[in-house]
Amino acid sequence: MKQLFLCLLLGIFPCLHAVNNLRLPGVRCMGMGECGVVQSALFNPAVVALDSYKSFDINYFNYYGLKELGTVGMSVSYPNNLLSAGVNISSFGYDRYRESMFRVFLGKSLTEKWTAGISIQYTFLQTELVEEKPQYLSADVGILFIPVEKLLIGMLIQDFPTVSIQKKEIDIESFISYSLQIGFQWEVINNLLIAGNAETNKQTVLTGCIGMEYQLLTHFYVRTGIKTTPLLPTLGIGYRLSGFIVDVAALYHPVLGISIGIGLKYCF
Repeated sequence: MKQLFLCLLLGIFPCLHAVNNLRLPGVRCMGMGECGVVQSALFNPAVVALDSYKSFDINYFNYYGLKELGTVGMSVSYPNNLLSAGVNISSFGYDRYRESMFRVFLGKSLTEKWTAGISIQYTFLQTELVEEKPQYLSADVGILFIPVEKLLIGMLIQDFPTVSIQKKEIDIESFISYSLQIGFQWEVINNLLIAGNAETNKQTVLTGCIGMEYQLLTHFYVRTGIKTTPLLPTLGIGYRLSGFIVDVAALYHPVLGISIGIGLKYCF
């Protein structure tokens, strides 16, 4: 059974989601259908240049109530007029199968309308299926464009190129591949935000997601969204108290059930 579960983690599970298990955009975005291209520096490195505050955050997302399918990530962001920067450490899995990633991301506002960013990821896999640890380096490039006030458009090339540090027994393409994404964020009214993403990658020709966030009370937010391939509805809430922000999100799979995530962010 252990070997079977490891095989599922290594093969079937990543293909079902067509994304890297370590590359979650944050719990806030998960509640909005996972629209991360224009909202999360954990997806698009250019986003860090638009942040107003320095921040430290930690996110935990658990797939279908299985502790073996949990992802935890910690990030520090430091926006600066000269060059904004941040670091992220993420881990997915459990003792017998674990993917880990260390990421450095940089962002710079080029003009009032254009912002660019780049990130470098070092990722390695620890599993009982092989004796050695597959390791690789990859890069992301992101661009943000503000055509008019309250509208933000972004483009992201994720994990391209990807280079294996050493030749290993596992093909790195079995759990990571390039992704090209575009997205938007539109503040329709002061209390309502709509976002959407479209993505193409090696596993799927086209996938998408759309979500919204509504400020119900002064410091309280409600969110909902949906993503495709397969069709997964999402819900989320967020509460801000002084410099602390707490986010909770839930994703529903029609066969496998509910996934839950929680995030805590401190802005300073």
